[in-house]
Amino acid sequence: MQERYGITEENAVGTVLWHSLNENGDIGVYDMKFGDTIVRNLTESDIEEGHEAGHKRDEKHGAQDEDDPKRKKRKK
Repeated sequence: MQERYGITEENAVGTVLWHSLNENGDIGVYDMKFGDTIVRNLTESDIEEGHEAGHKRDEKHGAQDEDDPKRKKRKK
């Protein structure tokens, strides 16, 4: 991936800018920043495992508890 996007060894460790999240809590795709390069729609197989800084469910992240009265289901 580094070669494909011209990412130097110095910037090989990226920062997650955004990720999808389904109702089961599974992540489908990531948008990441490597130095000044932003790569969108990376799958798990595109990303080598490294240090993973987790995050908790909170208002800042936009997650809602299942029983939150503000949570609305989409109509089909």
